Amino acid sequence: MDSDEKLRTIELTVLRAEGSRRPTVCSWFSKLHIEIRTDNWVLRTTTIRGISSPAVLGQTFQLELADSREFSLSVYKKRPFKRPIAMGTATVAVDLEAHDQDIVKTLPSSNISVTYRLHQPGRVVANGPRCCVFALIVGIDKYASSTIPNLRGCVNDAQTMRAFLTNRFHIPEKQVAFLANEEATRDAILRTFRTHLIENPDIENGDTMIIYYAGHGSRVKAPDSWPSTDDKIETFVPHDERGKDVQGELVHGIPDRTIGLLLSQLATAKGNNITVILDCCHSGSLTRVSDPPNILPILRYVDTPTPIPEHLDQELWASSRMPGTVPSPLDTSYELMDSHTLLAACRYQQRARECISTITGSPCGFFTDGLVRALRGIGPLNRVTYAELLDMLPTLPDQDPQCEGANKRRFIFQGGMCEPAESLSCAVRVKEDGTLKVDVGSMFGVVVGTQFVSEKDPQTDPDRVFVAVSVDLNSAILMARVPQVLPTGTRLVVAHWKNEAAMMKVYIQPDEDLPLSASDLLVPRTTPRFLVVDSRDTADLVIKRTSKEEITLTRLDAHLARYDTPDVLLNVPAIAHIPYVLDSIGRFNYFLAKHNTQDVLDLGRDVQLEMHRLTGEFGFRVPDTEFGNMVVDGEVRFQLDPEAKYGFAICNYSKYDLFPYLFYFDPATYSIDAWYLPESKTMAAPLPARGDSDAPPAQITIGYGTGSVYAFQFVVPDGINKDTGFLKLFVSTKYLDLQSIEQVAAVDAIIGQGRGQEGEQRLAIDEGVWGGWDVPITIVVEEDS
Repeated sequence: MDSDEKLRTIELTVLRAEGSRRPTVCSWFSKLHIEIRTDNWVLRTTTIRGISSPAVLGQTFQLELADSREFSLSVYKKRPFKRPIAMGTATVAVDLEAHDQDIVKTLPSSNISVTYRLHQPGRVVANGPRCCVFALIVGIDKYASSTIPNLRGCVNDAQTMRAFLTNRFHIPEKQVAFLANEEATRDAILRTFRTHLIENPDIENGDTMIIYYAGHGSRVKAPDSWPSTDDKIETFVPHDERGKDVQGELVHGIPDRTIGLLLSQLATAKGNNITVILDCCHSGSLTRVSDPPNILPILRYVDTPTPIPEHLDQELWASSRMPGTVPSPLDTSYELMDSHTLLAACRYQQRARECISTITGSPCGFFTDGLVRALRGIGPLNRVTYAELLDMLPTLPDQDPQCEGANKRRFIFQGGMCEPAESLSCAVRVKEDGTLKVDVGSMFGVVVGTQFVSEKDPQTDPDRVFVAVSVDLNSAILMARVPQVLPTGTRLVVAHWKNEAAMMKVYIQPDEDLPLSASDLLVPRTTPRFLVVDSRDTADLVIKRTSKEEITLTRLDAHLARYDTPDVLLNVPAIAHIPYVLDSIGRFNYFLAKHNTQDVLDLGRDVQLEMHRLTGEFGFRVPDTEFGNMVVDGEVRFQLDPEAKYGFAICNYSKYDLFPYLFYFDPATYSIDAWYLPESKTMAAPLPARGDSDAPPAQITIGYGTGSVYAFQFVVPDGINKDTGFLKLFVSTKYLDLQSIEQVAAVDAIIGQGRGQEGEQRLAIDEGVWGGWDVPITIVVEEDS
């Protein structure tokens, strides 16, 4: 390679993929994609619905290769609302492979083969490494209408954000679109979003895309046909709102649903490494007794009395379904908030404020000023996640910044996800009285007597064991057997639960030809979740080895045995992997059975979970009144219709403000997926208490309405006549970080992609009021006559 040559280009065409994995029962869609990664690039194919038969792709990519002259080829499984799970990876040395010929590569540990073709590489001489960061920045202080009060710090904020990004990432000028004041009309914002981002040929899949808006936010009455929880929607206020466009029509705000559509299209076209930063108001009222002297008496919020017309932005929705255009969200790979990560100035009930910058002395937004100062203080951004960044922001008066989205545990402005800890790992804090506190408690099975050890030295001597002496729902107080000083940053893991109720009981079915012993299963590991018992009568699970790479599981626990959950046959390549698979199953059974024995709240009386078949098109779906609430006597049972779409509602009839959490438990794979989680610990309870018996209950909708617009579809594989999964609803009067309940399929735990998905519990709380209930969903396939 010449000294002035930075990169070389080679073309790679992915032709097809096929696999021989045993199909498993799956109650909702699972997709796969192929990832090609080099030192400089991450490229992905479009998703495909399974590979039980050859999937033809025919997609061509250009790779920029460094001196290593190699790339990795991986297959990932992608389920709705979940991060991708690696199923197998192979390294390809370009100089050792034939060109212009079909090459078949079988990926280790997966039995999946990918057929591809390398084309003769061309030589590209570049002046330097390509910058893969693109930004759209909007700041509006001046509004054309005299009825909209002007602001003072939004353009300053936009310029500050542009300066930070361009200096930090050395972004070329053409890769930053900047709209300020008169330039930021409604038409210009929407047009620039499409031309600079969605349709920009310079943006490649996986590039970093940042969208920033500082200006007024508003709320306006929604048209009757638009889904909304309180008859209103949020809007961004462009410079020319309340004026007239070139056709003489009134200019309205930009609804959040329009931005959501564009973000879905952008994620589909360019990947979901998208960050949206909003320094504007959400809604609600705010009364202050006194303000600190550096706060301006200016709120980034304006009332909008004129209703939104029903047809607003209809051309965007129509064009998204036309052939040759960017796919509509119905066809995207990114569901719910998986398309982007949102950093917002305040929560739903609050209003963003302006202040005087302590650095420049100029007007600015409280949120942007604190955000940029926090970002400037961080070294490598690929070591801090969005969620961690939120905790680094200074305290803002009457503003609780929000971090929302399925990817909030990604590193800032990076495509990479912060991997969860491999066990129930939790930070330890020293209290003033010398005792130790960890933010994990009875919700996860900790009891008085549970033993913890250092994550770095889990097999340490007994003198370095920490014992729980006091436990509440989400935290525990520990004492050391022998006084000792813990290094800063020490993390602890559970060594012994001392809680048989939290442990699954496993019975090993004898087999002379394929023996399996207790010693094969009880290998040392952190956070064990099962015990081996001597009698089938006391077991929750019977395990039998049916071949060198397969085990059969017979379920005996009360939650699963009574429903249509047949025995499971799992492919486990080695005996050494079986304990980790069983730990994953033990977690599944524990959380599925978890409930509050005090029965403070009642499902059906205080809290109601509804399931509805939906009617209407994307963005306009509502419950089909012909079917009504499908949850009857605590269960759901319906005949399979692969084209039907469904949604859920959680209603609060109680006297408590509640945080709800909805999970889906799939017994076929022992996976747990979060279908609704409160976005932030700083948010108000999403389900306020019911005011009086005549008032309608507070409600959250999932799969329709304003809360989320991606509906659910259910399927079962060929040959299966019935399948049952479980909805699990938790509610609490206190915020709980329950995302760590999620886990991948049990067999995926053996390849290091999900072993013990528990992460750090970040917030210690008092016991409060809480409840947990499971609702079975049985899908019946019509049998052939």
